[in-house]
Amino acid sequence: MPRSMTGFGRAEIKSEKYEITAEIRNLNNRYLDINLRLPKSLSAYEFPLKELIKNKVARGKLTANINFTDLLLTNGNFILNEESVRFYYNLLLQIKKHTGVGGEITLDHLLQFKELIAPEENVREDEEISALILQVVDEALDNLNEMRLKEAENISSDILYRVNLIDNMVQEIFEKGKQNPRSELRKLSGRIKELVNSHEIDEDRLEQELALLADRVDITEECTRLKSHLMLFHEVFETKSEVGKQLTFILQEMQRESNTIGSKTTDVSISHLIIRVKEEIEKIREQVQNLE
Repeated sequence: MPRSMTGFGRAEIKSEKYEITAEIRNLNNRYLDINLRLPKSLSAYEFPLKELIKNKVARGKLTANINFTDLLLTNGNFILNEESVRFYYNLLLQIKKHTGVGGEITLDHLLQFKELIAPEENVREDEEISALILQVVDEALDNLNEMRLKEAENISSDILYRVNLIDNMVQEIFEKGKQNPRSELRKLSGRIKELVNSHEIDEDRLEQELALLADRVDITEECTRLKSHLMLFHEVFETKSEVGKQLTFILQEMQRESNTIGSKTTDVSISHLIIRVKEEIEKIREQVQNLE
């Protein structure tokens, strides 16, 4: 069963010491593009997390936000963000200047800005954190994939409906196409006999030339290949999970055969059917872009 590329998954986990949440979003993209947002203290886990994601998502623009809280950090080390202190102090000076407010800038004023002091983010590496962060991201990915499967159900129904429409139209084209060479032969033979006296015609040579010409408008082979592509489309769609690229290639081949039929036929009704076939192929192609 194919999966949609778009989806969202969230998971959280809490132990006596730590609380970790993971939120993962995936959007359409030709390849897998991972944007992993981790606290600096968890930077050591970037590579194993990306490997975990690659095992569960094949395509898409994926963004994973990981939040980490140390529940026992009550008397830990804190650092002063000197750059922020300077920025907010200068900002307050500008406000005073523009508003004409008197008085000195005090420490109380600066302490209104929470960004000035923060817990020191030391790199965390221990077995408990490693197990927890991999578990929570794994659960978020499972939730993401569950949502992608549900979304793919609606897309799949629409695609299969249109594939069956094309199949029916190709069968109709095939039946009409059987008469096309004979019809062309009769029309051309009649036109030639109108222009040339019958006693001046080499009947054998005429039949040979007309047979060659009729063969050029025979669309049987193209219809057979098009039906074969439709069968392959069904097979890939129903038996594989990562189908997007392969289905796109099959649709290109279907479009190629449709173009050839359109260029060979002289039957207006077949031409109209081919236009509808190509329209449905394009609609399917748009939907396939949403599948992994």
